[in-house]
Amino acid sequence: MFRYASAPRLRTAAVVACLTATLAVTAPAAGAAPVAVQGTKSVQLQWASAWPADPPFHSGVLTIGGVYTCTEPAGTSVAVSFNALQVVPLAMPSGSGTLPCGPGVIDAPWELASFPNADVHSGWTNVLLTFDGQGPPPQEFTA
Repeated sequence: MFRYASAPRLRTAAVVACLTATLAVTAPAAGAAPVAVQGTKSVQLQWASAWPADPPFHSGVLTIGGVYTCTEPAGTSVAVSFNALQVVPLAMPSGSGTLPCGPGVIDAPWELASFPNADVHSGWTNVLLTFDGQGPPPQEFTA
């Protein structure tokens, strides 16, 4: 009888111990900040738009944009640049710039225009983006 009476108590103690350990592992520490506040950097390239060239009157500009997150300390910035390829006729617009960072910069809209290029036109565009020194895979757009 003693053997059977202690088994449920041991099981109950084991379940309580497991639940306590699970809660201790999954519960955030007091005062822990959300992940986005601890120096997150990310970018999403969502669109491309072309202002076609009209030689000899003006050069064209390719503008790209999307949303980004950069929760580094306020006053810092993150470098962003791109190279693009347009075919028929061949054009290779590129641009570079910086985006501001800060604790509230979460899913903020951004856009970046290329340097003026006499060959920019509307149509199929392959964009190679570099954000904070990292290059995600190229993306295709109809600009």
